Amino acid sequence: MKVTALILFVFLLQTNLFSQGWIEQTVSTSSDLTSVYFTSEDVGYTVAQFGEIFKTTDGGTTWVEKTSGVSTRLNSVHFPDDSTGYAVGVSGVILKTVDAGETWTMQSSGTTLDLEQVQFLTTTTGYIGKRANGGEPESVLKTANGGIDWVLTSTGIVTDFYTIYFTSLSTGYGGGQTPVGGDSYLLKTSNGGTTWGEQDSNMSGLLLTLFFPSTDTGYAAGGFSSAVRTTNGGSLWEKMTLPITGTYNSLFFTSNSTGYIAGQFELGSLPLIMKTTDVGSTWEKQVLSEVGILNSIFFVNDDVGFACGRVGLMLKTTSGGVTDVAEENNLPFDFSLVQNYPNPFNPSTSIQYAVSSRQFVSLKVYDVLGNEVAILVNEEKPAGTYEVEFYGTGLTSGIYFYRLKTGSYFQTRKMVLLK
Repeated sequence: MKVTALILFVFLLQTNLFSQGWIEQTVSTSSDLTSVYFTSEDVGYTVAQFGEIFKTTDGGTTWVEKTSGVSTRLNSVHFPDDSTGYAVGVSGVILKTVDAGETWTMQSSGTTLDLEQVQFLTTTTGYIGKRANGGEPESVLKTANGGIDWVLTSTGIVTDFYTIYFTSLSTGYGGGQTPVGGDSYLLKTSNGGTTWGEQDSNMSGLLLTLFFPSTDTGYAAGGFSSAVRTTNGGSLWEKMTLPITGTYNSLFFTSNSTGYIAGQFELGSLPLIMKTTDVGSTWEKQVLSEVGILNSIFFVNDDVGFACGRVGLMLKTTSGGVTDVAEENNLPFDFSLVQNYPNPFNPSTSIQYAVSSRQFVSLKVYDVLGNEVAILVNEEKPAGTYEVEFYGTGLTSGIYFYRLKTGSYFQTRKMVLLK
């Protein structure tokens, strides 16, 4: 009896300590899976190249196909709430569900061109990026009544909109490439899509994916290993250096600093996932053993994520992609306070710090006169690495200092608020 209990204990210990990283899930199809979206940790959806729509209610263990009514490629799926969802695809196909994906009905898009990505800000207001047609600059569809009416919007530039991302009802980004010449384009709107202006994306390859974890911080990536970021709402995009060359098809960030990029290696049909924890300054390749290009990645929370791709490939992680105990329990050996990013900033910036043992932690912000202007942390913390956001709203432009104090350790760093 004692031996059995010991074996069980060792098994549970190994299960908890040694993460399995990304594990392949079974979706009964040989079609390419193009997009994945979850409304909770258990309930999710994926769409495929021949009009298939699959749903899971047990966190990806089983996937059940639902009747879509179409047999053409679906490129994107999005749910603004638990019950209401949309899927779009080639030849102007728009599908809607109001019963959590059990049944789908066709909507009139007003176009026969391919629709690439759909995003809804509310259950009624949504946007779709579409392919351009010859010299027509109408590359965005918008609805304000849940898809009863879709209105074609001119972007002013003939652009295939492969990706679209709105951070609010007024502010959005999108783009892809010009049909002639194949130049990469990134556009921004500040009035809900009525007018669009071109941004200098600093990208050398085709724009395929956008993600904004906050109003000002955003990421863009695509072909020819091209990846950029902005920390000021698109006023400036700077290149990121990624260690693996390839095509980056999908981005997802769980916070301003922590995110994932999925796609394929430059040569061969091998899936690629890389992770950053420092606002895209450095990226690490995650361990994958499957074959198949990844088209879409989605995270439910910090740990649970899904990625899908070619020939029915569906992957799941419950550990943020971590694969071994060394990564899982990567506790700091010392105390540290990292330089904030971005710096200068407006209106927010991220501050990271680490404590090597359980301590009472104080992290405060001061102006140049030594006046305390903010308390970011003032509590006991276990050993670990932490990140906090500091918002300079209400403060004037200038130099500020942030100070970490824990036990006998203290450190002060300077940051600049530039409005």
